[in-house]
Amino acid sequence: MSNEEPVTAARRRILVGVDGSEDGLRAVRYAVREALATDSDLWIVNVIDETAMVSGLWDIVVPYQELEQIGRRLLQDALNVVKEEGFPAERVTSEVLAGHAAEILAQLSAKAGLLVVGRRSITGIERMFVGSTSVAVAGRAECPVVVISASSTPQRTGGFGVVAVAISSWPPHSAALEWGAREAAVRNARLRVVHVVPADPGTPASAMSEATARLDGELATLRQQNPGISIETEVVVGTPIDELVGLSRSVDLLILGVHPRALRGLGRGVLAHSTCPVGLTR
Repeated sequence: MSNEEPVTAARRRILVGVDGSEDGLRAVRYAVREALATDSDLWIVNVIDETAMVSGLWDIVVPYQELEQIGRRLLQDALNVVKEEGFPAERVTSEVLAGHAAEILAQLSAKAGLLVVGRRSITGIERMFVGSTSVAVAGRAECPVVVISASSTPQRTGGFGVVAVAISSWPPHSAALEWGAREAAVRNARLRVVHVVPADPGTPASAMSEATARLDGELATLRQQNPGISIETEVVVGTPIDELVGLSRSVDLLILGVHPRALRGLGRGVLAHSTCPVGLTR
């Protein structure tokens, strides 16, 4: 097990959790492109979940050394992807750590500028190397998180030229908007700020126009601070999860503001069904 610190303390660090799945490797590819675009270092971590070393189907305990060797092989797979993507090897740190994956990644995220994880289901022996779901990681991280799935997002992202931020409450989540503006600038993309008015018989007919006017007013400062970015607003009526999942089919990144310690129903639903990477921030 390595106790190395990330490569360059002065440079922004992107933390990636890998578990040997294609979803984890998809997260690595995403993180590499983000690191290249933002001049960041990579910090790739595999976490051995020691609490799950005994499966209900097993009669023996797998030796820790064997698990560590497997973890290092999984890290090497990730490093091969980094090399294929052309990222400088001297700007990469990799580690095998032991503990509960969600807790370890959440702790490490305090020293990172971004955490990228793959989204997958977890059963049986997979718990040895994953330890938790991406939902648990995203809900506890100290830095912004991007969750991506190899199955729902197999294509290389970035083809739409649009970054979206979903606004679910007033005032709008400032950290989410600021992150969206930064991503749009780095990607040379448009920023689309979307608010969904829930379809409810009790919702007045004026709700949509009022929400549009309020959203435009709330974004005035953001527009002034980012004159080079095209910032669009969109207010729609419908079921928030359904509308945002639909939106995910036409954007490169969908950003949500979340509760510091837990993901609400909206965040969980979007994570489960989104077809683009999902960014979550406090």
